[in-house]
Amino acid sequence: MFKRKPGALAVLLIVILFLPVYSSGASGAEIQTYQNPSREVVAQKLETISRSKGIPSVLLKTIAYCESGWRQFDQNGEVVTGSTDGTSNPALGIMQVTSYDPGDTEKVNKLKYDIDYNISRGAELLNEKWQMTPKIGDGDRNKLENWYFALWAYHGWLAYNNPNNAAARGEVAYQDAIIRKAATAYFPGIVVPVQITPVPAELLPLGTLPSSSQIWNTPEPYTLGDLTSSTVGTTTRISGQNRIDTVNQIALNGWASGAQTVILTRSDAFPDALAGVPLAKKYNAPILLTSPDQLDQGVIEVLNTLKPAKVIILGGETAVSKPVETRLKAVLTWTSDVSRIAGADRYQTAVRIAADFPKDASVAIATGLDFPDALSLATAAAANEMPLLLTSTRSLPEVTRQDLSKRSPGKIYIGGGEKVITAEVVTALTQTTGLSAGNIVRFAGSNRYETSVMIAEAFFPSTQEIYMATGLDFADPLAAGALAATKNACLLLISPQGFTTNGPTENYLKKMASSTNVKVIGPEASISEYTVTRVKYLLRQM
Repeated sequence: MFKRKPGALAVLLIVILFLPVYSSGASGAEIQTYQNPSREVVAQKLETISRSKGIPSVLLKTIAYCESGWRQFDQNGEVVTGSTDGTSNPALGIMQVTSYDPGDTEKVNKLKYDIDYNISRGAELLNEKWQMTPKIGDGDRNKLENWYFALWAYHGWLAYNNPNNAAARGEVAYQDAIIRKAATAYFPGIVVPVQITPVPAELLPLGTLPSSSQIWNTPEPYTLGDLTSSTVGTTTRISGQNRIDTVNQIALNGWASGAQTVILTRSDAFPDALAGVPLAKKYNAPILLTSPDQLDQGVIEVLNTLKPAKVIILGGETAVSKPVETRLKAVLTWTSDVSRIAGADRYQTAVRIAADFPKDASVAIATGLDFPDALSLATAAAANEMPLLLTSTRSLPEVTRQDLSKRSPGKIYIGGGEKVITAEVVTALTQTTGLSAGNIVRFAGSNRYETSVMIAEAFFPSTQEIYMATGLDFADPLAAGALAATKNACLLLISPQGFTTNGPTENYLKKMASSTNVKVIGPEASISEYTVTRVKYLLRQM
C-alpha cells in the first residue's frame, strides 16, 4: 500500500501565497516577478489538495511533474506556458490547464499567479475525466490502476493517446508515461516511487477509444493510494420545527461564528428573496424570513446569536412593514446600521439590488411570477457574482429593460422554458443588450428538477458540496441557496418522491466525487430518509 512518508510535512498545513519579488530595471522602475516555492512546499500543496478532491496524491504529483516539473513560474518569473496548436488555449501553470474562458480575466490571472488555484483546477479536471471515462473495476478511487482512463483523458480523451497508436508512432502514450514516471524517485527524498499496473495494451481496441459498455477489470497487481475514510464526504440534514425555523437553522449552521451582515425579507412571497441571493453572496450574509407585519421571535433569537453589524431589509413596507423595521432597530441594540432596498414593485426592487454589481457582469433572468425554475439559477448566479433580474412571462418590464440597457453583460442566463419566459422576452433581451442569440443561454428541463440539474451541470460540473432542498416551496431553497453560494456550492431541487433511476439527478450525482459533502435541507416530509440513503449510495459514502 502506498502511504505518505511521515515527517514534519505530514503535521503542518502550510498555506503560502506567492509574493511578488521586485527588482529595479535599467530605468530604475520596479519590475514584478514571481518565484516558485520549495519542492517540499509544492509537495505539501499537492498532497493537501489531492486529498480534498478525493484523488490519490501520487497521481496529481506525477501529472504536475510531467506537465511542468512542479513549476508555476519559469526562470524569468513568468508563468509556465505551454505551446498551443491554435485550436486550444495556451496551457497555464503547474498543471498546464487549458480549460478556461480566455475572456474571464480574473480566473485566467488566478490560473497564472495562484498556484493553489491552478492545482485545484487541475484536480477538478482530473475528477471530471474520472467521471466521463469508462469505469475500471469496482470504481474504488484509492486503487491507482482504476485511474488509467482518467489519466488518459487528462491529456485528451482521444484515440491519439491509445497506447497502440502511440507505439505505432514510436512513442509512449501519455498515461503510460505518467505511470512510468510515478515508479521513479524523480525528486529524491521528496517523492516515493510507486508501482502502478497499466491496462494491458493488448486489451485495448486498435485505433479507437475504449468503450464504456465493456467491462474493464482492475489491472493486477493493484496498488492502493493514500486516501483514507476522511476523504469520504458526509451527508447531513439541516431542519427546523417549521419552514421559518429551518431558515433560522440554516443561518445558525452556516454562520456559526456570527455574521457581519444579515438580509431580512418577507416569508410569504419569494421575489425579493430570490433577487437577494446574489446580494447575500456579496456580503457573505444569511437570508432570514419574517412575517410582513411582525418580527418573528425565532428571527430575534438568531439576530441575538449572530450579532450582525448591518441588516439589509429587502422590499418595501408592504413586504416588511414599518413596525417590523422599528422592532428590528430596537432588537439591534449593538448597531444602528439598518438599511432597506426597495422599489415600486418586485422588478424595480431586483434592479436596485443589482446596482451593487458591476455593469459588465453576466446577468441571470428569472420570472417574477413563480419560483421553481429560478431557485437553482439564483444560487448559480450568486456563486458567479451575477445579479438576478426579474421579468414577466410575455414582456420585459420597462425598469428591467432600462437597467439592462446600461449594462454590458457577456452572457444572459434564463431560468425556465417558453411557458415561463417567452421568445418575445428573449427578443427584447437581444435588442436591449446587443447580445447574439448564442450568448443568451436558457435552462429549460421537462420539470423544475431537470432544470435544476441542467443549471448544476453548467455551473457546477464538479463541486465539493451539494445542497438539496424541496422544489415545492421557496423558503428552504432560497435560504440554503444563500449559504451554498458563499461556498461556491450547488443547489439541487428534490421532489418529495425522490428522483428516478438513471434520471438527470441520479446521473449528476454519479459524476460527483465520494468526498462531496451533502446538506439536506428540511424535514423528512420534504426529502425522505430513503432519498438520503440513495444519495449516500450514489456518492459511495456507504
